[in-house]
Amino acid sequence: MSHLPVAKEGLVFIVPALAISLLLFGFGHPVPGVLVLLPCLFFVYFFRNPVRTSPDRHGELISPADGKVMAVEDIHEDEFLHDTVRRICIFMGLGDVHVNRAPTDGNVTRVEHREGKYRLAFKLEIDKENERNYIMYSEGHDRFLLVQIAGFLARRIICYVKEQDILRKGHPVGLIAFGSRVDVYMPRTYEPMVAVGQRVKSGLTPLARKEVP
Repeated sequence: MSHLPVAKEGLVFIVPALAISLLLFGFGHPVPGVLVLLPCLFFVYFFRNPVRTSPDRHGELISPADGKVMAVEDIHEDEFLHDTVRRICIFMGLGDVHVNRAPTDGNVTRVEHREGKYRLAFKLEIDKENERNYIMYSEGHDRFLLVQIAGFLARRIICYVKEQDILRKGHPVGLIAFGSRVDVYMPRTYEPMVAVGQRVKSGLTPLARKEVP
């Protein structure tokens, strides 16, 4: 999947639209053919999965999503990590790449999907209200939590990983269709390398660095 130019979930939209468009052109109906081709091109753009080579620097997390940083804060996570941790929230707009990638290597210890509402994803307080998917994993003694959160337009969260899977830094872990948000929880020993309002790219932008004692 990581080598396809578009996420496989987009093919159910792209292939039929392209086939219908070609048939219309073939039967001499160029105007309807163009009208059908336009949404096909939109789906190709939306579900694009660009090749990205993640920086291989030990102790450094990379962004799991394209978008804008909404929050960098310390918060008590009492359901999965049971500790005061650091959280970085990233809002993905409609035009961003929506393939989510692993911030670092690790072993998946828990995956859990929760039903919920579809409120605007740039509101910080919706993290426990909207539909969401939790991916908890560990690297050595460090534990992390990646949360995929559906937004107002997003109606489908796709997760590619399951418990006991081994994550590879920068590899796809899922996708959220049509605008959404991704939160990363990490130990407070990790120093943020991004600021609120900054634009980030999945698999490329350094997110946080582990402090050396």
